[in-house]
Amino acid sequence: MTASHTPLHLSAQVLKILAEDERRVQVRYTGIYNRRPVWGKGERERDPDVSIGAGNYLVQVRFGTPVQTFNLTLDTGSYKTWVRCQPTTMSPCPKQQNASLYYPSCSSTYSNATCSTPSCNNDDEENYMDNSEIAGTYVADTLRIEDGDEYDIPKFVFLCVYHEKGEFEDANGILGLGLSGTSHGSYALTTQTAAMFHKVFCHCLPTSTNSDGYVYFGEKAREKCPFSGSYTPLLSSPSGHDPSFYYVNLISITIGQKRVNISSSVSSPRTILDSGTVITRLPSSVYSVLRSEFRGLMSEYPPVSTPPSHDNVLDTCYNLKEYNNPVIPKMVLHFENLDLDLDQTAVTWTADDTSQVCFAFAECKEDGLTIIGNHQQQKRNILYNVPEQRVEIGHDNC
Repeated sequence: MTASHTPLHLSAQVLKILAEDERRVQVRYTGIYNRRPVWGKGERERDPDVSIGAGNYLVQVRFGTPVQTFNLTLDTGSYKTWVRCQPTTMSPCPKQQNASLYYPSCSSTYSNATCSTPSCNNDDEENYMDNSEIAGTYVADTLRIEDGDEYDIPKFVFLCVYHEKGEFEDANGILGLGLSGTSHGSYALTTQTAAMFHKVFCHCLPTSTNSDGYVYFGEKAREKCPFSGSYTPLLSSPSGHDPSFYYVNLISITIGQKRVNISSSVSSPRTILDSGTVITRLPSSVYSVLRSEFRGLMSEYPPVSTPPSHDNVLDTCYNLKEYNNPVIPKMVLHFENLDLDLDQTAVTWTADDTSQVCFAFAECKEDGLTIIGNHQQQKRNILYNVPEQRVEIGHDNC
């Protein structure tokens, strides 16, 4: 059977996910090289469930008094927390409200943000290279997080977004778990909650909408995501690169019996861990070898053709309909001091709950960049310990 005889079936929703993921990755690249978006005005015992939404993971948090509840994208690739809102200039509190919007005028604990940089007190507008944009004003209000215990974080500074262009699906905004270090870095959740959570958190991302993941902070993170005996160091950002990302050293990748080294020529700016990106992006030289090896190991299965309309993401796919126990190649990500054996579900992407599967990696557009996306982070306890400069990765069943 030839590839042209069996087309890949991807729903409009999945194609949209892949297109949005590619755009998000381009935004990440602007940040990795410190080409941040163009700034506009002013320098312009209940677990906290994590669920899947449009390829990303949503966590429920609450703002204000009385509380207003929102689903925010869990994003370790962004330091900024923002939520859709009613413009701060509008008052009083309306009787009829849109549940997806934060209303400053309806919260007794809302206040203007008091920050160390002048830009915090002005409108913040970002225009990305993918033509998406957000605009809003920094405000302060009580943030409430539950992870079995309930934490109130008074005067938490976040971006109240009154204008957005782009697709955010079920998310009402972003819970930014990235590091501080930029001109706006003092607004990072890790920085604002340092006294409470000590810059420690962990998460486990589920594999399907039928299961729940979780995110924990501080001592609860250490308790729920105990040390597995393996960790990889967090690295300082290379010179001229965005310091808000979590950089690690990916040394090599094994697929089947073949180990592919990440040469020193492509190891800078190294690798970032990003829960906001779906599909892992690899340098061209590494991806081409892995894809070739994957194709060889899958040669007994009929390939399917991929549409040219999804940005060359998921470009190697197979039809497993007639096979009861297909053998998916094993893969291991070899980080400094830590080997991550990928689950079969992390090696492939299943197309719309069908028997078609695709190699769940993609080539990055700028050689040398590696982004470990959330698809390869599923079903793992991943604990970020910023004070000790390490990331611990262990098994779990979320």
